[in-house]
Amino acid sequence: MWSIVRHVFTLGLVATTLPAVSSYATSKSAKLRTVVTTDMEQDDLASLIRYLLYTNDLDTQGIIYSSSVWHWAGNGNGTSLRWTGTRTIEDIVLKAYAEVYPNLRCHDPSYPTPKELLSTVRIGNIDFEGEMDKDTAGSDLIKELLLDDDPRKLYLQAWGGTNTIARALKSIEDRYSKSRNWARIKETISRKAVIMASGFQDDTYVEYIAAHWPQIRVEELSAGYDLWAYNCNKGQGNVRGLPNDNLYFTGEWIRPNIEMGPYGRLYRAWLDGQSMPGDPEDIFGNATAAVTSWCNPLDPYDFLSEGDNVAFNPLLTTGLQEPTNPKLGGWGGRAKQNSTSPDLWVMAETEAGQNGTEVGLYTMSRWIAPIQNDFAARMQWTVKLKYSDGNHAPSVEILNVGSVKGYPGATVNLAGAVHDPDDDNVHTSWWQYLEEGTYPGTVAVAAQGKNRASVTIPADAKRGQTISIILEGTDDGLFPLTRYDRVFIKVL
Repeated sequence: MWSIVRHVFTLGLVATTLPAVSSYATSKSAKLRTVVTTDMEQDDLASLIRYLLYTNDLDTQGIIYSSSVWHWAGNGNGTSLRWTGTRTIEDIVLKAYAEVYPNLRCHDPSYPTPKELLSTVRIGNIDFEGEMDKDTAGSDLIKELLLDDDPRKLYLQAWGGTNTIARALKSIEDRYSKSRNWARIKETISRKAVIMASGFQDDTYVEYIAAHWPQIRVEELSAGYDLWAYNCNKGQGNVRGLPNDNLYFTGEWIRPNIEMGPYGRLYRAWLDGQSMPGDPEDIFGNATAAVTSWCNPLDPYDFLSEGDNVAFNPLLTTGLQEPTNPKLGGWGGRAKQNSTSPDLWVMAETEAGQNGTEVGLYTMSRWIAPIQNDFAARMQWTVKLKYSDGNHAPSVEILNVGSVKGYPGATVNLAGAVHDPDDDNVHTSWWQYLEEGTYPGTVAVAAQGKNRASVTIPADAKRGQTISIILEGTDDGLFPLTRYDRVFIKVL
């Protein structure tokens, strides 16, 4: 964590001294900075195993235990609900991360050290569901980050309840709300904070955040549960919310490609015999209990759950990610604004599938193959000491800078550049992302060879409308890796 310094904001004619804020680390300025808050249940553990493999691309400034309606620690008087403790992250996950860190660093030296990640772990508000009555080490860390002088947005992931985040905001409000500069302070923090919620798992968003901080952008992403959360395998192409390319959720694929090596072995499948420490109601790993309470997977190693992926998939570096504009699509799906005050966003319900018909949750399920292959390739890094033994993503760039303009009926020529660090062959394709543009119809995208394409702007396009074109590149490695770039054609 950055060193803490004293800092003074001068707002108008009055100087307000803010406590213990951080100086800006320019070496990390290119990365999105984020904090994870988690109730550390079974699917949080699986999501954390995936998430840590992407910490080379993100600036993780906090990993904080929090509570939820499903998990809380109690007050020490014998009241608790399925609480898994406050040592799982340190003693299990980060211990395994430390074991494979030398290998990960061979594939990308920007992976944070185990010590750096450990230094971000805090205990937040865990006593009860929605408890936000007192400051905690976790809420204090979030408060300090919100008050620091780093100009980047702070993406606050809520894998459980939003109560520790709410406590940080409440502490700021309590300290500064009577200042004549409160409006300016509140506006600054509202612009900085973005809450990525894996559902609202307590009442603190509705009761406090929405009412007191309505200009903070909040993305409520629980619609993604239909894809990522506790979807027991019921047969090929017949799984609740899962895509037809269901291979990536079967034990046939998960066991050899994910549950491997000292790190991957921590990953949980339906009936792989592992259980969550501290959870007395953990039915996973117990065939009789799981079948009675949930359903009967075809394979013990079928996909269990990673429900909290929905909170960080929008942040991952793919070439499509644009977290400042949730209207744009990508591995985290495309969002739409539900209300302006409070500033609340939810997942788009449908998108046009390959045959042109509307498909539920296609905004997320369309990316399953590249997401899972990327996960598997990174899991391979944990056991491959040599860079040459792993697969690494290509770089994909559209050379037409910014937006491209043209009149109805005109043909626009596009050019791309693709490079693969492993000298793999990269297959490229150009396609229209219909829902990202404001022109309501489809356009023909004609590949011209050598990463070039042409697009004819339809004659009925109106001035000011836009057409989104994606360049996609996939290498031919063992686990094919895909990256993207986009360009908007603006109609004149």
